[in-house]
Amino acid sequence: MTTVARLDSRKPAAIGLSFEARRVVGKRVISSGVLILLGMTSGLQVMGFTVTGFSGVCLLAAPALFLTATSRGDRLVIGLSTVAFAGFIVSSQLNDLSFFDERVIQWASFAIYFVGITVIAGRDLERLFSLATGIALGSCLYFVTAGLPFASLSTFEELWKYAYAPWATLIGLFILVRAKVPVHLQAIFLVLLAGASLVLNFRSHALVCLGSAAFLLVTWLAQERMSRFTQILIVAGVGAGLGTLIPAIARSGIAGEAVKVKTELQDSTGVPAILAGRTESPLSIAAILDKPIFGWGSADNLTTEVFARGEEFAISIGFDPNLPFYGFWHLANGATSLHSVLFSSWAEGGVFAAVLPVFLVIAALTVIWNSTRYGIWAAMAVQIAVQAGWDLMFSPMSYNLLTAFALLAVIFASRHLPVPGPRRASTPPPVPANEYDSVVLR
Repeated sequence: MTTVARLDSRKPAAIGLSFEARRVVGKRVISSGVLILLGMTSGLQVMGFTVTGFSGVCLLAAPALFLTATSRGDRLVIGLSTVAFAGFIVSSQLNDLSFFDERVIQWASFAIYFVGITVIAGRDLERLFSLATGIALGSCLYFVTAGLPFASLSTFEELWKYAYAPWATLIGLFILVRAKVPVHLQAIFLVLLAGASLVLNFRSHALVCLGSAAFLLVTWLAQERMSRFTQILIVAGVGAGLGTLIPAIARSGIAGEAVKVKTELQDSTGVPAILAGRTESPLSIAAILDKPIFGWGSADNLTTEVFARGEEFAISIGFDPNLPFYGFWHLANGATSLHSVLFSSWAEGGVFAAVLPVFLVIAALTVIWNSTRYGIWAAMAVQIAVQAGWDLMFSPMSYNLLTAFALLAVIFASRHLPVPGPRRASTPPPVPANEYDSVVLR
């Protein structure tokens, strides 16, 4: 049974708690602490970006899934993971790629994370976001210890951009929830964090935080006074305005010289705004059009003809023809870069490998649309969804990103496509819009 209790600052706090109440609070604190510690095992790297210490935890917990009633959402995610994994297996065999290549096993690893998190946290939001906070702490631990082997991160600006920013955001939001800070004030925290990221030359994180804050604030201000569709239109308008305002601020030099130089450099390339400054998308599209069904196995298998078609397509949509495309499309070690989880999955593994990333984008949009279902945890849910959506479209696969995608999938399944039949009552009901700043307890 789910009890919804509104946080009302006008009511005086209880003078003391009964023994039973203290016992319940103590159990919740201990449970949350244990879940955070379990999540922190994600900081122990085992195999690249696919296998961590948390993989072992999830693998041990996974068999318990057969002892529980799985929801339609759970089965959908597991089914799509299987299809994506199978797609990469077929592609690897057709393109002479090792079965143990990280590209091949990435969605199998995702499935293990998803099942493990589902078993450990279930549909309890407090448990789920405690585990998410542990994963965020584990990610920070990884960057403190092992870190990115190909990058020499020394300044705080570099560490914030390439290591800590997304994870520190989740940790900060969790602390605010524990301090019983209402959702609209958590949104203000995201706005302030966006300003800091802009100054620290991390514009994409600033956009993600501002986007999340816009959704949360419009939802809080509108509540039941206008339709959700109208709210989303308002947010889209705000987003379009921010898409113009932030580059203007960057070009003005207010946010610092480094941000100004980077923005001017991207402006000079002629990259369409819809690509968020990413130059690799034309190459990805050319690769997909050449082998749409089973893919190339690895982006390193792309031929010179594909690169030529990618360059032609880039120029046709407005890229500066004098750009050094080869340099943009290759990493320092010579590997080909597609810089998008969704596009690289399709280009390398084929259309079947892309079904899961496409679903995750839809899941992110669904979580955002139904953010009121998450009560006081809405800010964390929306931030995870917006960040995951951005990474799926515009970021390469990186450390613990699979875990973040699994968190998104569990967040989606926890409040959508519930357990059918007589056990449906075990799924918590949506939180009404007028309870947006409520605490949801189990």
